[in-house]
Amino acid sequence: MDLRTLRAQRLTWVAGGVLLLLSVAVGLAARGPLAGLSPGKDWLFTAAVVLLVIGIGRGGSITARRVVGTLATILLAIAPMTQSYWFTLLPDNTGDPNAAEDAWVLVATAYFGILLVLAVISVVEIARARVIPSPWRWAPLWVMVWTPVTYAIGLAFFSAAPLGTAVASFGAIFSLCGPAVGVAFLGVLAIVLGMRTAPAAAPDERWHHWFDDAGAGAPLPSIDSSDTESAARDAERGRRQD
Repeated sequence: MDLRTLRAQRLTWVAGGVLLLLSVAVGLAARGPLAGLSPGKDWLFTAAVVLLVIGIGRGGSITARRVVGTLATILLAIAPMTQSYWFTLLPDNTGDPNAAEDAWVLVATAYFGILLVLAVISVVEIARARVIPSPWRWAPLWVMVWTPVTYAIGLAFFSAAPLGTAVASFGAIFSLCGPAVGVAFLGVLAIVLGMRTAPAAAPDERWHHWFDDAGAGAPLPSIDSSDTESAARDAERGRRQD
């Protein structure tokens, strides 16, 4: 893997991870007087996902910019911001409670069904791209499973106990924080993997690129004492090639 790709991965993954963590922080803080911040969570999450799949440079894309995986992942990130439009599909007043309930079920099934299809395509394509090292390329799949499971468990606890009890409170917190933990995990993982890439170029490699760009006859840049011997060898090699 060349140095340019490693640098693209570092910039993309670290920046994307930071945005994911910010989306979690905003989502948890958007309560009470700060409820107006709630849309910011979705915008930050979408920005993080778009950055990670497009990349700062092609090498930074976690889907290798393959069309299917990239498009599915972006649509998956945008989907939460379209929830209000799905509600417009419900009839205003049917006069029949059963018909209204059926409409809710139909719209919810369509919405979450689309999310599931997009999520499956996304995690499979990210894993197939093999840009993220194993086993971490399967991390989106882990979070895809974790999110509905934790939400369902929390909802079960919340529904099984009277409001105001410790069990109901636990269920509400678990259903809220469970998905957030998954996103935070992906954010931390992206930052850690990004920091592990793009090591500093070795002295020989830095001089090699300098001679390619500037030519052997160009003035020599300043160097550290530790690089002097290596730089001299590369300079002599460049003059011989000319």
